[in-house]
Amino acid sequence: MRDTEEIGGPGKTILETFALMDKERFEMHLGVFLLERESEDTPFLVESRRRNINLHVIRSAHPQSPSLLTSLFRLVRRHRIDIIHTHEKKSDILGYVVARWAGIPVMSTLHGWILNNRKQRLLATVDRWVIRRHERTIAVSEGMKDKLVREGTPPEIIEVLHNCILTDRYRRNGKRGYLSGVLGHPLPGPVIGTVGRLSPEKGHKDFISAAEIVARKGYEGSFVIVGDGTEMDRLREMIASRNLESRIFLTGYLRDTVRIFEDLDLMVLPSYTEGLPNVVLEALAMEVPVIATRVGGTPEVIEDGRNGILVPPASPESLAHAIGEFMENPGRLRGMVPCGRTLVETKFDFRERTRKLEAIYETIIRERAGAR
Repeated sequence: MRDTEEIGGPGKTILETFALMDKERFEMHLGVFLLERESEDTPFLVESRRRNINLHVIRSAHPQSPSLLTSLFRLVRRHRIDIIHTHEKKSDILGYVVARWAGIPVMSTLHGWILNNRKQRLLATVDRWVIRRHERTIAVSEGMKDKLVREGTPPEIIEVLHNCILTDRYRRNGKRGYLSGVLGHPLPGPVIGTVGRLSPEKGHKDFISAAEIVARKGYEGSFVIVGDGTEMDRLREMIASRNLESRIFLTGYLRDTVRIFEDLDLMVLPSYTEGLPNVVLEALAMEVPVIATRVGGTPEVIEDGRNGILVPPASPESLAHAIGEFMENPGRLRGMVPCGRTLVETKFDFRERTRKLEAIYETIIRERAGAR
């Protein structure tokens, strides 16, 4: 289950899991929450239908409507669901209640918490209490597991499954020009980009500030922000207020990840918090040099100075310094590219992740059968 309109990293994980699960052993169903007034023409739902996933849209008049519990309970009973697997706060909480009513196990995959406002912080507090009572919690990084244990989640119910990608889908073809086509004008190189949801915790304001510092120092190049979200208008205003419209460009949501990275000379991830960022795995697989903040599970992918560069979070000056070093000596970071792709191929393969998830499902079913 997931409460989302966008695909994003967690959405990609769900979609690829459905594609790769052993269909002889598992029948998978996807529940997605949607308000009655909302359209089903969202990226996540459209892609789910395109892939012929067993999709169930669970509607309600209000995000916290009690009717969600009864709708979900009926869905579980009608399709004889054996395990509820949740993927964010709302699903974690509703899934826990319904699983207890139905007498079946519930498990969660914790991708990280967004804590930008009071409501999000309150839900995260409830979620922390709930997932301690799930049969399993999957953490997408070792750092996240350590955090969960410190906050009281029993270590024996935590499994670490790193986010992964299908690396054979990420191959350079040498064709550039996609982003300039989207924007309607050329992009002077080097092209430096950041890709992800436009939300405060993603640190886009620091990316803009770093770009301003780099521009002030006289470096050439274009800065591109790929994504959509609540921060779009604020970021546009920030760019305009600093007279950077000729250097920093907002593309909005773009689906074709491979073509995006084909155009980038450098990928920057300025986040304040992360689970384990898919976008870094994708950049490394596409042989794009990476500068990222040292947060969450990112250091479990990027080894500073070996396959990328790590900088402190919330420090535009550090970002600007690292970008400036790339401008001065691009060969240093580009020389780390082969190591980055090899790492993703050997340690972050989605097929292997799926086999591990299948084993977790089977273990939970055996434990439940033994407890009866």
